[in-house]
Amino acid sequence: MQKYFLLLLLASINVSLADCPPARNDFSSGVLKIYDGDTFTLTNKERVRFIGINTPELGRNGKPDQLFAQQAKKMLARLLAASSNKVILQYGKQTKDHYKRSLAHVFLPDGTNVSEKLLRQGLAYRVAFPPNLWAQDCYQSAENTARKLGLGVWSRPVMQTEQLPLNSKGFHYIEGKIVRVGHSKKSVWLNFMGNLSVRVARKDLKNFKHINFDELKNKRLRVRGWIHTYKNENILRVRHSSMLEIMK
Repeated sequence: MQKYFLLLLLASINVSLADCPPARNDFSSGVLKIYDGDTFTLTNKERVRFIGINTPELGRNGKPDQLFAQQAKKMLARLLAASSNKVILQYGKQTKDHYKRSLAHVFLPDGTNVSEKLLRQGLAYRVAFPPNLWAQDCYQSAENTARKLGLGVWSRPVMQTEQLPLNSKGFHYIEGKIVRVGHSKKSVWLNFMGNLSVRVARKDLKNFKHINFDELKNKRLRVRGWIHTYKNENILRVRHSSMLEIMK
């Protein structure tokens, strides 16, 4: 009998971990407006950006929506509507981004982790930016479920670095072969086939302890993050090792 109850307890713990429950309630509020799948405004006019995920972008300034952007926004709206647009926020160690938006994990009043739901349906990518790394393992598990089932963003082939246009911008999940590993005073550089260079700042190397960058030459990697252009070169900075996937 004791063994039976122990198994039930372990099962309940595993379910809780899989659902990424909140560690605390920093602030409770209503939601005034939803902008996209990962950004909204509270009734006090505070603008909130989800920690740990990035959803496809809605089109702006005449640009089309990215695939699954509308679905992500609609799912967020459905989840919030089911809780009368009430949310619980758990702020990150870094509380603001460079747009002055509050950075938080978002939960419904019953403890449902909204990011976990979006990841599990393939409507968001997991992202990692120190020091806001809470629940990364749990978010990775939710994303893996969507990947195995080929849901949402995982239903499409991965873009190859050779296909990346010049002057690319915004979030990308992309795969390519590393043709050169460079070391500068401030950074380690991974130069991919095509037009993409991934930069790891030396101050972030503590987040890549298990990676030997020099051994990555001629290997294929998948990388995720935001691309900007400098001197006609596409550059993507990563700050945590989980943003890189070494292909076998």
